[in-house]
Amino acid sequence: MLHVRAAATLLLTLTLPGVPGLVAAQETAGLGPFDPAPLLAPADVIPAVRHQRAFPALRFTRPLLVTHAGDGSGRLFVGSQQGQVYVFPNRDDVKEAGLFLDLGDVTRRQGNEEGLLGVAFHPNYRENGLFFVDYSATPRQSVISRFRVSKEDPNRADRASEEKVLTVPQPFENHNGGTIEFGPDGMLYVALGDGGAAADPFGNGQKLNTLLAKILRIDVDRKDPGLSYAVPPDNPFAGKEGARGEIWAYGLRNVWRHAFDRLTGALWAGDVGQDRFEEVDLIVRGGNYGWNRREGLHPFGRRGAPAGPEFIEPVIEYPRADGASVTGGVVYRGAKIPALQGAYLYADYESGNLWALRWNGAKVAAHRKLAATRLNVSSFGQDEEGEVYFTAFDGAVYRLMAGEEAAPAGEPALFPRRLSQTGLFARAKDGRLQPAPALIPYEVNLPAASGGAVAERGLALPAGGKMTFREGGGWEFPTGAVLAQTLGVPSKKGAASPGQPVETRLLVRRPDGWTAYSYLWPAAPAPKAGRNAGGTSLDEAYLLDGAAERQVETASGAADGEPVVKRWEAPSRADCGACHAPAAAPLGWNARQLNRPRVYGAARDPENQLKWLARAGLFSAPLPESATQVAGFPPPPDDAKSLSGEPLARSARAFLDVNCAPCHQGAGPGGLTMDLRFETPLDRTATVNAAPKAGPGDGGGRAIIAPGDARGSLLLRRMADGGRPHMPPMGTGEPDPRALALIARWIDSLPPSAASAPPAGEGKEEGF
Repeated sequence: MLHVRAAATLLLTLTLPGVPGLVAAQETAGLGPFDPAPLLAPADVIPAVRHQRAFPALRFTRPLLVTHAGDGSGRLFVGSQQGQVYVFPNRDDVKEAGLFLDLGDVTRRQGNEEGLLGVAFHPNYRENGLFFVDYSATPRQSVISRFRVSKEDPNRADRASEEKVLTVPQPFENHNGGTIEFGPDGMLYVALGDGGAAADPFGNGQKLNTLLAKILRIDVDRKDPGLSYAVPPDNPFAGKEGARGEIWAYGLRNVWRHAFDRLTGALWAGDVGQDRFEEVDLIVRGGNYGWNRREGLHPFGRRGAPAGPEFIEPVIEYPRADGASVTGGVVYRGAKIPALQGAYLYADYESGNLWALRWNGAKVAAHRKLAATRLNVSSFGQDEEGEVYFTAFDGAVYRLMAGEEAAPAGEPALFPRRLSQTGLFARAKDGRLQPAPALIPYEVNLPAASGGAVAERGLALPAGGKMTFREGGGWEFPTGAVLAQTLGVPSKKGAASPGQPVETRLLVRRPDGWTAYSYLWPAAPAPKAGRNAGGTSLDEAYLLDGAAERQVETASGAADGEPVVKRWEAPSRADCGACHAPAAAPLGWNARQLNRPRVYGAARDPENQLKWLARAGLFSAPLPESATQVAGFPPPPDDAKSLSGEPLARSARAFLDVNCAPCHQGAGPGGLTMDLRFETPLDRTATVNAAPKAGPGDGGGRAIIAPGDARGSLLLRRMADGGRPHMPPMGTGEPDPRALALIARWIDSLPPSAASAPPAGEGKEEGF
């Protein structure tokens, strides 16, 4: 998703605990009450959870999976290692399960880890009736086959419809992997172990010419010549000599269950260890997870390797004292345990221990043992509503339920895992979320780079909280204040408001400073009205613990009204914290951004925003007249060619101030000396004819700004680079051609005499 650095958007100064009633300022503003207590609670709490037997009348032989078809029927499917798939309605009083598919006659079961190992329903199953099965066969091999549901009976598969999609010979009877799952991109992801035995005797983990010890990504809706599937051209090794194009990630010993977060699309996997450690991984494109050079966070065996950039370390590991075979799980996205939203659940097959963790994008922010089940937990699954189940080799299916504990002792509340729980949004008559009455909409003159996204903004101050205006910026806010914005993509070209919300961001003023949070709205609807394919409510946004990435359709930049698909990067809290440091003032909340007219309430004529805020009594002291005399930032030009002279320079410097100065301001994060603030004279910015420090931004001898030579300036090159590390680091996965044209024209207009070196005493080379 697109990270808009000027995160000041929707301001709410919140009612603090123990402050009763509303004050005159709130009544003047016409605001409703707002309680900040939930937003001041810790965000990384994992609540108590218990498990209980589901469907008491049902019992299966070695159940290895529980899943759903995503067709709106509400049915559950359980796969048995013996070769059968059963189906039944999702009701506790169900008396029996029907036999959906029986492959017992062709499923190889000589080895303990052989059998029917995976089932995945096509994303369009309701329309095409297709599903896929991973099973062991003779001669020893893994088989992935396509089947169709019976035309006569939706609770029976057509056994005769089998079409083998992929077969992989297996050298040994163990380490078959077996998870198959469709990703949010519609591709089928397949987990295969290293081939078995011990210590990966063939070194398959680090070989790219074999499918073993890998997670594969294949397109089952197309066929390449000679194949029953297609290799997606964007796979990391597609078309590379000596490598199998199907590979998505490698260096994996034996992934026992991977699963996509149905909200963020992140791929989680449990990889079974050998001697000492079990691990949980976040799988990324082209990632090397170290096997058989590493086990968990440690070198493995005589050829063990130290940690290094070529290996991706696990999110978490645990030693043999806690278990001996990890069972990878799922991220909870159900409704019955709201405080568990976003937590990754996993278990250990041997010990029966069940854990939950929260990942903030950089580290494990919370980790809790939920239960010692004493069960051989074989797999996790979800129903259409996102409620979590697990199977065990006692033959039963179990569900997770909320425990007795509501919040840790001494804590005021659990942090809102859903946007509707924050108090910032309320349900409209049609059931959809809309801004609560406490919010006063407002606008900024120059939005930060957002790759075509648009935002809705607002302001509210309940219960006596007031802002303190500062002439040079850095306004003060009371504890409990919240800055927020809802970002989305325009439904039609040129639209000023998001037709489809994608993300809502909050910047909360806690007692120890500012903390950023992001709520992600689900992707587009599919089969069941009001819900997405995973069952998540479309009328709700969910708190992100880590980062997320998704493809969105937008009219921004579209030709002839046809939508285009863009990558949306939703930042993690760690990403946001890189700029929104606890002690820093909110970005973008200053007179240059807010000094503009706007129509408020039922008024017909626009009024200056700052004057209106002052008239509503939202400042701690009278607003100085100079505040509304500051020239507002110019809006982004549609065509840089229409600007010259001072207007061109002003537009360019305004863009740099909003998008770059939050970090590059002398005293910004990292102690950087380059100063791109609007008010800093150009010859004091330490950019003109100044070289960056060595590293990824050294630019091959280029100056940060070479007057009269935009193409020779590192500033423009870093903005134009769509890879990493580019600048600004968030919200610019795709460079903005208007911004590039503006900065290029401005640099080309600079005379060679603009400056010749960094200011005296500021000769430190700049990191960029």
